[in-house]
Amino acid sequence: MGAALDIETFEDKVSVLKPKIISHVNEVTEAMETFFGRTPKYVIFISISDIKERARVFVGIGNSAESSWQNAMIACRKEIKNNRWQPVWVKVDLVKEIKTYTLEEFLEYSTKTRKNYLREGLSLDPFFHTAFLEQEWNANGFIKREDSKPKDELHLSNINFYLKTYRSLKNPIQAEHIQQVYLFSTYSYFYDTECHELHSGPLHNGRRKIDHIDKETVYQLIDHSSTYLANQVGPNGKFIYGYFPSFNRQIRFYNMLRHASTTYSMIEAYEVTRNDQLASHIQRACDYLIKEGIEFVQGRGTETLAYVVERESGNEIKLGANAAAILALSKFTSVFQTSQFRGVMTALANGIVAMQDPDSGGFVHVLNFPDLSVKDKFRIVYYDGEAAFALMRLYAIDQNPKWLHTVEKAFAYFIKNDYWKYHDHWLSYCTNELTEYRPLKEYFEFGIKNVEKKLDFILHRDTTYPTFLELLMASYKMIRKMKSLGMEDLLEEFDHDKLMAAIEGRVRHQLNGYFFPEVAMYFKNPQTIAGSFYIRHHSFRCRIDDVEHNISGYYNYYNEFM
Repeated sequence: MGAALDIETFEDKVSVLKPKIISHVNEVTEAMETFFGRTPKYVIFISISDIKERARVFVGIGNSAESSWQNAMIACRKEIKNNRWQPVWVKVDLVKEIKTYTLEEFLEYSTKTRKNYLREGLSLDPFFHTAFLEQEWNANGFIKREDSKPKDELHLSNINFYLKTYRSLKNPIQAEHIQQVYLFSTYSYFYDTECHELHSGPLHNGRRKIDHIDKETVYQLIDHSSTYLANQVGPNGKFIYGYFPSFNRQIRFYNMLRHASTTYSMIEAYEVTRNDQLASHIQRACDYLIKEGIEFVQGRGTETLAYVVERESGNEIKLGANAAAILALSKFTSVFQTSQFRGVMTALANGIVAMQDPDSGGFVHVLNFPDLSVKDKFRIVYYDGEAAFALMRLYAIDQNPKWLHTVEKAFAYFIKNDYWKYHDHWLSYCTNELTEYRPLKEYFEFGIKNVEKKLDFILHRDTTYPTFLELLMASYKMIRKMKSLGMEDLLEEFDHDKLMAAIEGRVRHQLNGYFFPEVAMYFKNPQTIAGSFYIRHHSFRCRIDDVEHNISGYYNYYNEFM
């Protein structure tokens, strides 16, 4: 699924792709006659990538599918010869349907559509001389959306830069020349080491069809995405934090909370793959977390407290960062069978306990370092569940009743304040862990509420937000436990079939946020992002935590169903 070696020549690949795409000619002829007139024209795109640079795209237009193919191939072969290109990935598209809009109609349509979710090809002229595949124009920022303006605009500077740099068109497009816009859909095929038929549609356009999500598919997702994370770990253990891949811009900000939680997901992946290279990167990431991120404080008596300090956020101590550090180090402890981090985890847990209100059971979210004064009593609801979950994971290792007592006090606060309404995946994780030791009715009821009222939303959500699968899988495990304990009466009103549909739906839908080669090839540096996950409506952001949450969701699915 990630970057593949060129095991076949370009000519071998197109010899497979050509009959695939030509086989759809009869299906598109009527639509081409409707648009072009009695003598139909056919439009074929050929895209090539050497995995190092943004794909080059060649458009062939002709009165027959054969002439269209040859016109695209002539330009493509010329590019390969003149620039000594070695196409590793090859994609072909045949236009199948065309819709005409005035420019104003198109911009209104774009404005009403979630950012980067307009999933059709775009031509700025009726002859398709300036026609772009959906992946091309989305990956190059052809639409400008600004909060200060009521409507989207064409980003002419980006369009003209792309035309000059990647399409060799020297004359820039002028705004006054664009009166109408033409949107189109395609039949598409892609070849890396084998031929893949691609989807056409509003949510999964342009990525490979996978008929069945089997064990090998999920394993590869975990393996490739965790390898991607390992490759982001530098010699000192610090991650490259992320990219905005359209123009290969690194995200310079750093966040120790996400460093820790990403390390946690890598250990989950290692539990599946047992990849030795991954293990060495995990060790470096843990060492960096402790050396650069954790400060120790002397508490009352002989008790030592530790806090993860966010240097780039003004020396903040975040409840969630302490929790994420415990999750990473406790998972390391259990998977690698070591006690090297026991003292650090205990001190971090003491730090969490010190952030709990002894009367209400609620947590303070953010402190200042080094004076430990309160900065934000509440910042984000995720911190609470994450802290409770982390303490339960440590309790599983050392059986210290202090952690269990702290979590039960916190849960009394969560229940009293209806925290289930946040539908937080960390709370689901924690509920499942807590009920291993305290299988109480009120905890199970809380866990059910935390998921059941979110199921319809999850089933119909268009974004690939990855924590939904984590929420669903933790809830599934908790419900299975309830059944084993004979507590089915609590599930009489719960729609188990809907839960399963939501799980299977998210497992499939999150593939739309994965950088398959056929998607990555249209960005500036494909090899940098292939095999990772991204958030489409955040400018295709690929950040370590975007990958992390996908790994955790698929890890839990793999362990339960594969």
